[in-house]
Amino acid sequence: MRLFIFVIMVATVWASYEENYDSGTTYHETSKPVEIPIYKKYAIPIPHPVPVPVPQQIKVPIPQPYQVPVAVPHPVPVEVVKHVEIPIEKPEPYVVEKKVPYVVEKPYPVTVEKHFPVPIPKPYPVHVPVYKHVFHHKSMRHNWKH
Repeated sequence: MRLFIFVIMVATVWASYEENYDSGTTYHETSKPVEIPIYKKYAIPIPHPVPVPVPQQIKVPIPQPYQVPVAVPHPVPVEVVKHVEIPIEKPEPYVVEKKVPYVVEKPYPVTVEKHFPVPIPKPYPVHVPVYKHVFHHKSMRHNWKH
């Protein structure tokens, strides 16, 4: 009994699904056959270049002596410059002891005078205004204080 009810329910759901699918959509699917070209491969021989050995003789010129109007001496003289270092013997200093006939006082009395420069400030210029209506020199004619 339960199986029968289950089958009925599945059938009603399936029927409602098909009704909604067919009526509600405008999508339509069609198929069209397309011809696909098929290429066949044929074995055509293609000629390739073949190396062929060609017999040939390569001549290499060898320099040969020939007569020249100028006489060349053999062997040819070559100037050789060679710098030779000659050691120079330098005399080494040595101490000579001489006897003095008088007695020398040691240490020697030495006075050292050192002079230190002392900077002295120099006077700097000061601006003094000069007025034309004031006499800066004492006049000899107007001697009122005497």
